[in-house]
Amino acid sequence: MNAQMNVQTLLQVKTQMKTTQYDLSTCSMLVEFGASVWTARKLDRGVTDEVVLNKQAQAKGAARVNKNLLAGRHELEDIQGYVNSVRTWVYANTLPWSDNGLRLLPTTKFLEFDKHIKDAQDTFYDMVHAFTSLYPTLITAQAMALGQMFNREDFPTAQQIEDKFNFHVGYIPVPTSGDFRINVGIGAQVYLSEQYEKLADKRVELAIKDFKDRLKDHMARMSDRLTVDIVDGEEKARIFKDTLLDGALDLCALAKDLNVTGDKDIEEVRTTLLNVLSGVSIETLRRSTQAKTKVKAEVDAVMNKLGW
Repeated sequence: MNAQMNVQTLLQVKTQMKTTQYDLSTCSMLVEFGASVWTARKLDRGVTDEVVLNKQAQAKGAARVNKNLLAGRHELEDIQGYVNSVRTWVYANTLPWSDNGLRLLPTTKFLEFDKHIKDAQDTFYDMVHAFTSLYPTLITAQAMALGQMFNREDFPTAQQIEDKFNFHVGYIPVPTSGDFRINVGIGAQVYLSEQYEKLADKRVELAIKDFKDRLKDHMARMSDRLTVDIVDGEEKARIFKDTLLDGALDLCALAKDLNVTGDKDIEEVRTTLLNVLSGVSIETLRRSTQAKTKVKAEVDAVMNKLGW
């Protein structure tokens, strides 16, 4: 009994020690996002055999010919493109956590994130419904598009197609070292708790590094694009898109929520960018050499200070 109490006390003390800096279990959660789209690909064994024979390949499996059942159509590509855009948005608004795709989401962003992802889910299934409604008529059109490779039996039914589309998001609490409730002995429980804390610290470190890399990459791009070259004795500005300014402001907004550890470097970059970009428009940056020079100087100064 005393030994069990000692273990519980030890774990509580260790947990309390960790929460003096930050407590991910209360300020963050884990997000699991996934989506799948029917590929409309089918192995054509007949054409595969022809290719292997014509090329005189001796090894079995030397070639595989997969035909695109919906060649020439854009509907599936549109859905896949939309999924890719949602995944990009999820990655931009969260931090990496594990190799299996879990992402770290600060609780301060939960309501905004959840609304956006649910709207995206509705859009996804609207696109899927529009595709499956059109699908039967596409099959007939593909007879000409695929020529001799067309085989009506290659095409699943509309109901079967619907089952090949999926869009889901799940929220999971961030585990703590005290979540180990397994009968492996006192020493093992303490060991597992210590190992989890090390793993969690490493994941947080990598997550913050990932966001810092985003900041560094964008600031390096700003420094490069805002450089004013001298060509034949005349000033020549470099071309840049609106995202040079918009992207910086978006990162500043994200930094306020994604900086779950209160990293001083991230906060310094955020405040510096907000100060120097306050009241600056993209048109001003394009027209004014003075504006470009000022912003570039501030960006370069903070990057040099942080060793970036």
